[in-house]
Amino acid sequence: MDQIPTTASTNGWAKRRGVAGNLKCAILAAGLGKRLEPLTARHLPKPLFPLGGKTPLAEIWVRRMEEAGITDISMNLCVLAETIERHFGDGSRLGANITYVKEKSPSGTLGGVCKQALGREAKTFHNEQPLDVPPFRGSTLIAPSGDVVTNFSAALLEEMYDIHKRVGAAFTLVLNPVPWERRKDFGTVLLEAAEQRQGLISRSGRISDFREKDPDSPSNLNNASIYMLEMDLLRELDALRTPASLKEPQAFYDFGKHVFPAMLGRLPYAKLSREYLLWGIEYDGAWFDVGQKRDYLEVHRKLLEGELEADLPLERQPWGFVGTNTTMHPQARIVRPSIIGNDCIIEAGATIGPYAVVGDGWTVGSDATLKNSVLWERYPYFDETGSEVPVVERTKVDPHRVAAGVTIDGSIVTGGQIDRNLQDCTAHVDTAGGLVVLPIDWVPADPRA
Repeated sequence: MDQIPTTASTNGWAKRRGVAGNLKCAILAAGLGKRLEPLTARHLPKPLFPLGGKTPLAEIWVRRMEEAGITDISMNLCVLAETIERHFGDGSRLGANITYVKEKSPSGTLGGVCKQALGREAKTFHNEQPLDVPPFRGSTLIAPSGDVVTNFSAALLEEMYDIHKRVGAAFTLVLNPVPWERRKDFGTVLLEAAEQRQGLISRSGRISDFREKDPDSPSNLNNASIYMLEMDLLRELDALRTPASLKEPQAFYDFGKHVFPAMLGRLPYAKLSREYLLWGIEYDGAWFDVGQKRDYLEVHRKLLEGELEADLPLERQPWGFVGTNTTMHPQARIVRPSIIGNDCIIEAGATIGPYAVVGDGWTVGSDATLKNSVLWERYPYFDETGSEVPVVERTKVDPHRVAAGVTIDGSIVTGGQIDRNLQDCTAHVDTAGGLVVLPIDWVPADPRA
């Protein structure tokens, strides 16, 4: 992936206020992403999915933390872990210090945060070895999900921190209203005696109830998967933690299913030593969860409409954005809003857009049409055995070309010689160069996210 230049922040609020040493960001990045297969099985884990053809989803969080002056950052990794570690390295390019916790299988939201924050002091199970990671000695964690896309800014993180400390919360959740008909898809929250506020954080209050994916919930305030919590609570939760398995008779590994009910006194087998305050803040800005492939396309629609913010290393045009060394024929038609990356060739009569994102290195043939779709630049490929085929080898079987007259609509394409129309599909190239096309709603038999 292209590296977007950055300079280390010296004026982030955490540094300015002298609290940076007490704050750590633990990004949850170990989800299996099964509902996003074959993309997550063959190319990239969810946190590296490119936004606008350029910026990985998790990098948005790294940049936001650096802007806030929070540079102690960690990630837990599982699927295609080496791709994330290769992209971010030690974090110095982004003005941060990034460490990693690798998991053979996801340990749940609680397990992921405990391992990142407690390091070698975290609870271990069965044949697990203690982690070779020092424990965090500060007081407060920020733990966002690496596949959440939002405009929740560094300034709003400061506002959240101030509320969290002022009320004495042990665990604060960012909440975001979702359409009522989608309550079944999210964990929803009821606030008690909420304080009305001005700005994008419009309400703040004690959480009195948490409903996990309840279609009849009396609230549409969704758990937005952006958390702030205290280390003293986390240590107590870690002592109760179990392996992340549905077979566990008294499971305790997930924030929504176990931790929040326990904090509300509604999980009989998990008793905390004292009452810990569970708090919520309502955020009325842009928020999206990239849980399914259609969500990924919708996020790009919002990005192109200007509802989502992203730092793209591209030149702005009246119709969108374009990269360097890209040739567009005078008789090609670019329809707003669209993004075309670097080293592309758009031939005569081709139509790009609306809502098209063309990654680096694509040739779009004459009279072809791309709309409502995302075409990726060329990434490494992982075969059925998990072996990586590097980009230089992929060029031999993956020409990254849309043939003349082809229409691509509502699809995600990671490469190939696209010689047929695609409607609501994913397309990728296998090791032999064959084009694999699947319905965009296809998921494997066991779609655990």
